[in-house]
Order: sequence, then C-alpha cells, then structure tokens
Amino acid sequence: MSGHLHLLKYPRENFGRVDFCRLRTFLSYDIEDQELIEKIKLLQKELRASGADLKLVEPETLHFTIRFLGEIEEVDKENIIGHLSGKVDGYDQDVVFKGLGTFPDEKRISVVWVGIDGDSSKKLEEHARKVNKMIDDVPGIPRNNREGFSPHVTIARVKSGRNKEKLVETVRAHKNDELGSARISNLHLKLSTLTPSGPRYTDLHVFES
Repeated sequence: MSGHLHLLKYPRENFGRVDFCRLRTFLSYDIEDQELIEKIKLLQKELRASGADLKLVEPETLHFTIRFLGEIEEVDKENIIGHLSGKVDGYDQDVVFKGLGTFPDEKRISVVWVGIDGDSSKKLEEHARKVNKMIDDVPGIPRNNREGFSPHVTIARVKSGRNKEKLVETVRAHKNDELGSARISNLHLKLSTLTPSGPRYTDLHVFES
C-alpha cells in the first residue's frame, strides 16, 4: 500500500571493477480490474475537488503492498525469485472493496486509502503471512525489514494541511461505500524508481498461478 535516480538495474564499470547498483523493491498484488479502477478514479476526483494538497496515485500503479523489501542487490533478487517460484499459491482471490480511510488518523492524514471487507482481509492477511515466512528464509533479506501487512490500497498522499477539514468530510462521506469485488491474481516483485514526479514501478518478476 508514498528524487533519487540511483536505482539502476544494470551494473556499471568503475575503473575495471563491476559495481552493481541496488534495487529498491517490494512485493505486491496489483489492481487490474478496469471497472474497479474507474470507480477509484471517481473517488480521486472528489478528493481533489476538496481543495486538499494531494498527490493522487496513478491508476495503473494501484496495488496492495505485501512486503517492502528495501534496497537489495541483483543476487538477492535472484534468490527471492528462486525461493518463491513454484511455492507461492492460493493468491487468485476475489476481493471485496469497501470504503475510504486514512493513515495514521483524521487529525494527521498522510494517506487516503480504499479498504476491503473483513473476509477479504482475512484471506489476504493469511496469504501475506505465508509469503513473508518464505521471504524470511531468503539469504540476504533481513527479517526486521518487515512491517505488519495492512490490507489497503493507497489512492492519494497528503502533502500539507490545506483544506484538511474538507478532505475529512469527503473521506467520511465515502466511509462505507460498496465498490464491488475484483479478482486479484499473481504476486509481483516490483522495482520502485524514485523520480521528481513520484515513484515509477516496474515488474522484475511475476509469480503466476
């Protein structure tokens, strides 16, 4: 579920020595259902109309973050792919999306998100635990780099307190909206490249069912 252009995928020569750049990575389920994406875009339009100081998440990058891995090396990436390939299953799921919320709370909003219902949350949390347990066994990936998985899809980031009251009103108005269900398929290993206009995501590997 928020420039530095140092995150290259390829080695560079440095005085006869190969220096591998580090990769800023995470694991995710991507949101690919177009009907759901259109509904989220309408919600984003309302959030922007509040006059709040927002950075809206690009619709094509909407996702659940299963685990932020931080900066890893090429060998770590290959270890992750090798360790999870053929072992990750059960992640084709119909997820019910419901309502808007904020992190950390309405008094200090940094993120606006779309949530999911209780049953969907239990299924995603269970699978995230399995994935994270497998990642814990990958050499070079520190266990303490894992935060608890909270099933949500970030749709906007708040840059300042401008018109916060109106933003809160908009979020509350959609707190219990039923957005319908969408199928979540495939676990993605993503490269996150930070740019002045925001992060850019690239698939490094897709673990298919």
